[in-house]
Amino acid sequence: MRIRFVAAALSCAMLASLGGSGAARASGVQPSPTVSQPVVEGPIPHGVGMRSGRPYGESLLPLPAGWVEEEFFYGGTAYSGPNKTGTSAAYTSRFLVRRPANAQDFNGTLVFEWNNVTIPHDHDATWQNYWQTVFSRGYAYISVAAQLLSIEASPIALKQWDPVRYQSLSHPGDTYSFDIYQQAAEAALDSAVLGDLRPLVQRRIAMGASQSAGRLNTYINGWHEDSGVFDGFQPQVSGAGSVRRDVAPVLWLNSQSEIGTSQVAPDSGQFRLWELVGPAHTTGYSNNYRWAMLAYAHSNGSANIFDSDDAGAWGYQLPPGSCGIYNHFFAGPIWGAALVALDDWIRTGIAPAPQPRAARDANGRVYDDHGNMKGGVRSALLDAPIATYYAGGVPATGEPCAAGGAAPLTGVTKVFDAATLAALYPTPGAYLTQFEASLDAMLAAGTLLPEGKAEYMRRAGMANVGGALNSSL
Repeated sequence: MRIRFVAAALSCAMLASLGGSGAARASGVQPSPTVSQPVVEGPIPHGVGMRSGRPYGESLLPLPAGWVEEEFFYGGTAYSGPNKTGTSAAYTSRFLVRRPANAQDFNGTLVFEWNNVTIPHDHDATWQNYWQTVFSRGYAYISVAAQLLSIEASPIALKQWDPVRYQSLSHPGDTYSFDIYQQAAEAALDSAVLGDLRPLVQRRIAMGASQSAGRLNTYINGWHEDSGVFDGFQPQVSGAGSVRRDVAPVLWLNSQSEIGTSQVAPDSGQFRLWELVGPAHTTGYSNNYRWAMLAYAHSNGSANIFDSDDAGAWGYQLPPGSCGIYNHFFAGPIWGAALVALDDWIRTGIAPAPQPRAARDANGRVYDDHGNMKGGVRSALLDAPIATYYAGGVPATGEPCAAGGAAPLTGVTKVFDAATLAALYPTPGAYLTQFEASLDAMLAAGTLLPEGKAEYMRRAGMANVGGALNSSL
C-alpha cells in the first residue's frame, strides 16, 4: 500500500489563524438544553471482543504522527421528535473519533458523519474523500452509527460482526435516528472523548452521503431549529431541492449522477450547491475503499488491500481506448475544499460565492466533444482530460462504454485512444502545463486548496501522459 501525505500538518501559526490556538478563544461549545445528554463509555480498548478485538470501520488510511483513532459507546433516551417530543426509547450506539492528540494541532471544528447503511453496514462513506483535509487542517472527524442497520438487523451489522465487543449496543429503530445522531454531537463534548481539545471546540459540522444526506435533509427541515446542535451542514450526492435555506449554512455537494435535466433553484439565503461534473454517485476510489474495508473487517484486520494511489487514479491506470468499470474521477481534494469553504462560512458569517451550475439546454444536459459534461464546478480532470467520465445519461449510443448509462451510481470510464492523447498532449510537459493551469483556475474559484493542488500534481506526474501511456498499445 502506498500512502503519501501532502501538507500533512499545518504549522502552529497557521492553525492559530484557523482558530486552532486556545489562547484567544472562549470556553467552547456548550451542550444544547433541548437535547438529552447521553452517557459516554470509552475509549473502548483494543483487545475487547472477537475479531482481534478491533473496532469496526477503523481507517484504512494510516493516521499521521500525533493523531489518534478511538471508539466510544454512548446511550440514554432518544425521542422520535425534536425538543424531546414524541415517543421515547432507550438506546446505546457508538462512534469513532479521529483527532489530533494535541490541542495545538486542533482547529476547533468537529465533523460528524452520518454513517451510510445502504450496503448495509456501518460505513463512513465520505472519509476517503476528506482524510487529507482533516489531517492537514486539524479537524476532528467523528463517524456516527445513527441507524438500525449499523447496529443490528443486518448480517454485517456491528452486533453480528462482533457480538462480544458490541453486545451492549441497542437501537430502537430509525424513527429515533435523528435524535441518536444529534446526541452523538453532544456526547463528543465529553472530556473523555476529546481530552484537552474539549475547551477549544467552537463549531460542529454535520455531513452524510446519499441516503444519509436524505436523513440530514429531514433533520435540517424538522430538527435543527429546535436543537441548534450543528453550526453547518454538508450533505452529499442526493436531491437538494427540498432543503430549508433559512436555519443554518448548508453547502451541498452533488456529483454528475444527481445532475438532472431540471435545475435546483439558484443559491439563496444559507444554501449553496456545488454541482461537480465528472464523478458518478460513487467512484472507483470510493468503491475500492468500501470493498477493502469489508475485506479488512472480515479478515480480522490481517489484510489492508486499499492502495490510495492506484484507486485514486483518474483513468491513467487503464490502457488507451479502453473502458474501466467504475467512474475513476478523483474528487477528494474538491470535497476537502468544500469542507473548508463551509467552515470558513461558519467562522466568518460570509457565505461563499455561488459556483456555476452544470450546463443544461432545452434537450437536457450539455456535453463537450469528448462526451464530458459542460459547466458546473470544473476540474482539471475535465479541462485537461484524458478520458470520458460517464455518470449515467450517456450522450451518444454505440459507444464502447455505453453501459455507463445503465450504471448511474457507479458509472464507467473510457480512456481516450492513443491518437487522441497524442494529439492533445504531444509531450508530458504539454499535459502538465494544461493540467496545472486548470488547477490554478480551481484555486482562484475556491474549489481547491493549495495542498489539493499539490496532491493532484503529484498524481498527474504518475500518469506520464505524452510518454508511456501513449505508447502502451
